[in-house]
Amino acid sequence: MNKIISQYILRELSKTWLGVTLVLLIVLITNKFADVISDIAAGDILSSSLLPIIALSSIEYLIILLPLSTFLSVIIVIGRFYRDHEMTAIQVAGKGTGFIYRIFFFPLIILIFLLGFISTVLSPNAKQSILLKEEEAMRSVGIEFFEPGRFVNLKDGAVFYAQGRSERNRFIKVFLQKETKNKVSVITSEYAEIQSMENNLSILVFFNGQRYEGLPGTTDFRILRFAEHRLPLFFDSNNANEESYETKNFKELIMSDSVSSKSELQWRISPPIALIILVLLAVPLSKSSPREGQYGGLIIGVLIYLVYVNMLGAAKVWFEQGNSPIELGIWWVHGCFAVFLIIYLYFKSRLSRIGR
Repeated sequence: MNKIISQYILRELSKTWLGVTLVLLIVLITNKFADVISDIAAGDILSSSLLPIIALSSIEYLIILLPLSTFLSVIIVIGRFYRDHEMTAIQVAGKGTGFIYRIFFFPLIILIFLLGFISTVLSPNAKQSILLKEEEAMRSVGIEFFEPGRFVNLKDGAVFYAQGRSERNRFIKVFLQKETKNKVSVITSEYAEIQSMENNLSILVFFNGQRYEGLPGTTDFRILRFAEHRLPLFFDSNNANEESYETKNFKELIMSDSVSSKSELQWRISPPIALIILVLLAVPLSKSSPREGQYGGLIIGVLIYLVYVNMLGAAKVWFEQGNSPIELGIWWVHGCFAVFLIIYLYFKSRLSRIGR
């Protein structure tokens, strides 16, 4: 009897969990796809980087989706059991909330380890790969990156324009504008071409042109005429040399004593902890009578999840800014929700006894 009930509940939960996860993942991937297409149209990345970036971003999205989809799936399935009187039949057979928790135990353990692996290992590697893909795309800029008659934005904010392109793949009637601090630099030339260097860098070479430098709105301008002028196409951003804690591996974060490392470490461990608390909370939250609304528990569940995630994000920022004690870190958010879970279970239990 127990095996039949357990298999039935797990089967319904698995189907719902898979459906919810896929729907949410498709929504997030669609938004990411639109962003990447926009970057390609703006000339920020190459079209060949589209699929790798989408695939790697999907790994990052699973950190958000797995706790949410599991939480919502439990609320949906158990809530439907209550509304269809199936939970009443299960309780008549002597199976209560503890039995439901025992059914979820082994699948939850598997999800915790899977989520922990994604959060601590796969996600940092995915972020690193995305950065490398974008950097590689900019370093290997070729003739296909530029389209005559269209303004192309370069990484450092420079804007490139060419009126046409010759059979020798030279750009004709070229214009480039770049802002540096308070100065504006404008380059015009008869033609330009892209050349590859030995270190795999691409440079843009202008021929027979002028370079104008000065302050907008003033007459303080300098004009330089040149036969040949070279400009690198890849520019390191202001943060290129800064240490990225999001791409560090788990061991490096543990060995580091910096606040940013501790914050990132706690942030990566948070999804599995949140998953445990949310699943334990989902079972009593899904309890409803047949006369209650179908989506009441679901709406409350979404609100709880949003509060949880936003509190974690705020706690991470406060921790990194030094506004919260190192001992607390972002653990206090999990502590608050654990206390809320205990109080909620206690009052739910008392109300059930009074109802009897």
